[in-house]
Amino acid sequence: MKRGLLRRPQTITGQAPTPKSLKPQKARQLIRRFHVLQKNKFSIISKLAKLENTEASLEDYKSKVLNSRTRGIYEQAYSSFKLAKSDKPIRLEELTQRDLVIELAKIDAEIDKRGGINAYQSASTQGQDSKRGGDSSKRLIEWLKEPAYLDKLDGPLNALEIGSLSASNVISTCGIFENVTRIDLNSQSPLILKQDFMERPLPKGDSEKFNLVSCSLVVNFVPSPKERGEMLHRITKFLKKPKQGSISSLFFVLPLPCIKNSRYFDEESLDKIMKHLGFERSAYYEAKKVAYWLYDWNGVVQKNGKFGKKELYPGSSRNNFCITLN
Repeated sequence: MKRGLLRRPQTITGQAPTPKSLKPQKARQLIRRFHVLQKNKFSIISKLAKLENTEASLEDYKSKVLNSRTRGIYEQAYSSFKLAKSDKPIRLEELTQRDLVIELAKIDAEIDKRGGINAYQSASTQGQDSKRGGDSSKRLIEWLKEPAYLDKLDGPLNALEIGSLSASNVISTCGIFENVTRIDLNSQSPLILKQDFMERPLPKGDSEKFNLVSCSLVVNFVPSPKERGEMLHRITKFLKKPKQGSISSLFFVLPLPCIKNSRYFDEESLDKIMKHLGFERSAYYEAKKVAYWLYDWNGVVQKNGKFGKKELYPGSSRNNFCITLN
């Protein structure tokens, strides 16, 4: 009998240990599943918060959206959950409050049974392994070594890598950057600072800013369209003002379906938001499953722009990814 993805015999503590190594296909499956679970979890929490007339986040949702009646329903559904061989899509609009609580419990239970955030991090780190061809920063460095950038790499340069998974990837070892600051929500390395970018203190001056910010496969994991837009806007506050002989750039990576198979978002939508924030596209590459951008920042964020969520492409097979900006 086949076990569920990443399912292993439990340890004496009752926790499923994170595997040391995964085959590339298994790692990709796990990463995609975690993205789906997190997206559904955020949607359910938002719906339950409205029903309870409150506000809730991924950090405090249990105390905000579960009441004395639904807490027991949640606990029973959580304890009785078993991993299935196949995953059925959830139609949230058809669920009652009780059903939403049950689905929330199932999501939490599945995340825990698959090894929790540590399992996701392990799969992501293995996906970044250059021996497996998974280091997205290779594309960045190829672009920076092209003639258009040769006269912009003078002097000491620094970079901020958001969602860093490895201290030995190409951005850290290429020699272009004198210093690379690496941060991640759930760091597994002493060389990567455990930090939420949205809570990172704003720079007090240019000396605390960066020539380049790398944001690879991070925004798609941010729960809501509004928060994704806020993250992109916040990135501009960490970039150095553009000047001759240097760079002020953003390396950005998204899963290809975010711009090719969304009801609400496409490549043009992203371009409009980025231009509003002062980003000018310098390079673009579309791989089989991901899209890469290199943006140069002009230092000017426009005011009074509003980019909302509206249906562009109807169809039941499309995803709901979107980025909004107010």
